[in-house]
Amino acid sequence: MHQIGELIVGKVTGVKPYALFLTFDDGTQGLLHISEISDEFIRDIEKYGTFGDEIRVKVLSIDKNNGFLRVSYKQVDLADRYNTHDNSKKANPIETSEADFAPLKERLPEWIADTLKKAKEEK
Repeated sequence: MHQIGELIVGKVTGVKPYALFLTFDDGTQGLLHISEISDEFIRDIEKYGTFGDEIRVKVLSIDKNNGFLRVSYKQVDLADRYNTHDNSKKANPIETSEADFAPLKERLPEWIADTLKKAKEEK
């Protein structure tokens, strides 16, 4: 049984111009209305989800008669959208080394000097 405010993952089972329909692991159905995807204008809802996609959402309300969920994507924190609080499910981190930035590090003093010179010339 889901609770209001809970974060859950749903699979897109239907796409309409106004909403994405989701099914959750326990068989519960839900609706992600276009207004709960983003505060920005959405021209093409399929850019946010297509059939089979999994989306982490927040439960906003639960229909008492049939358990149908109304959910939100935009109310899920960015870190929670990708489950980055759970280290066991983190994507492989990008590994960098000091050597990766060596060319930038070497050129930085030159770029700073050039910028300062140009700033003085503009005065």
